[in-house]
Amino acid sequence: MVFSAYALKGRILPAIFSIILPIMVFNHFFVSEEFAKFVGGVLGAKIISNLTISGVCLYFLSETGRLFGKNVFERAYFKEESQMPTTTFMMFGDKTYSDDYKNKFRDKVSHDFNIKLPTKKEETKDENSARTRIVETMALIRKKLHKNSFLLQHNIEYGAMRNVIGGAVLGICFSIINIVFFSTYVKIYLAVLISICTLLTYLMLIAFSKVIIGFYGKNYAKVLFREYIG
Repeated sequence: MVFSAYALKGRILPAIFSIILPIMVFNHFFVSEEFAKFVGGVLGAKIISNLTISGVCLYFLSETGRLFGKNVFERAYFKEESQMPTTTFMMFGDKTYSDDYKNKFRDKVSHDFNIKLPTKKEETKDENSARTRIVETMALIRKKLHKNSFLLQHNIEYGAMRNVIGGAVLGICFSIINIVFFSTYVKIYLAVLISICTLLTYLMLIAFSKVIIGFYGKNYAKVLFREYIG
């Protein structure tokens, strides 16, 4: 299975860090070599003990992390894209860019897509409608810039951090299972210590998720406007 740059860096690597790592701990300290060989034979690959996994399982786990990242955290913080930096920055009520820059953006959108975005007066009367229209326009702009290497890099960075945070939800669950298992059923101090470290790491990611997602989202938005408006 061949993965694109975005799939590899934005989905697979975050899944390995936030979901696979606790499973690797469990496998290393408990799962027998015979069982590992059996699972490897079933999936056509030697899995976690060799730091690899079949493409199907990797895809499933990365999609699970993306599901949490996009549909839980991103949706909660950005309200179905209406509060995304790519939307907010082009609202006249936001002070990130000047009104002249926002009008320049609107002129280019009108030229490229024959779409007239709300004026400052129209935005004041109905902010929700203004945000919705900008969200719709941003989809067209992303499509227009989909081959832009600078934007792709920042899209990967944003997607990776969002998916790491999403995967951290499962990482927390697996880490807790490891702590309970290796402190109660098969007592291995090192496994407990490592699991506590992974648990704390994932908890920190969740605690600062709004700041992290906001930071990378703003960086992405600024690059998008720079590349689009010029």
